Amino acid sequence: MANGETSARWGRILRYTFGGTLCLLTVVAARAGLQWYLSVVVLCGAILIVLGRRRIFRAGVTRTYDEIMCHYVPWYEGNAYFLNVLLPLMGVAMIAASNDSGNPAWLRFGGIILLVLTPLFVFSAVRMWRRCLLRISPSVLTVRLAGPKDELTEIQRECVVSIEPKIVPNGVSGQSLQVAITYRATDLSSDAKTLLLGLQLSVQPINLLNALVAWKDGAHENPSELLNRVEAILRGHSTVGV
Repeated sequence: MANGETSARWGRILRYTFGGTLCLLTVVAARAGLQWYLSVVVLCGAILIVLGRRRIFRAGVTRTYDEIMCHYVPWYEGNAYFLNVLLPLMGVAMIAASNDSGNPAWLRFGGIILLVLTPLFVFSAVRMWRRCLLRISPSVLTVRLAGPKDELTEIQRECVVSIEPKIVPNGVSGQSLQVAITYRATDLSSDAKTLLLGLQLSVQPINLLNALVAWKDGAHENPSELLNRVEAILRGHSTVGV
């Protein structure tokens, strides 16, 4: 565990150093006469390096007395900035680059494709922001995902079969950790259902996993203390008891 944390810390330091150096060199090169569109492309790449894989700036978690709410918040997500801000800038830069003699014509088509995809990314982010939620009460989870047919689903603690980590393909960053909640419906049906949570919520996946496991195992805890502990884990402030 300690070795993994040390490696991750050094990885972040190297990423920040390389990305920051690249940003500085881009600014210097732009002042020396580098074409603006090349500066934009390199700067976007440097920012992507600094952001890393799905950087979450702040947990999308709110708390009332008797429940915790988790949401997808686009402005807390590094991926949202990349898809909805940096990619369109790169598209504009590619189109501008194609107008200069000596540059390949495919740059224009690539830039147009990026600009055409931008409304889809924006729509997806807005839909997730408006629909996705996880409500945690002392004994019930309430979940709604982004799909148009996804409705509010209530999961009683006693109906939960397991809460486990699951690695799934992710079109943005290769693979991502999600939380698989396997549960039985309240009608005591013999068929168990599995719900995947992770990308739909602005919470670090490992924190989400630890928080839900703590919630599942907290049947005999004081409800208020349980929610306090779950909230702290979701925000990355504590992993005690997980």
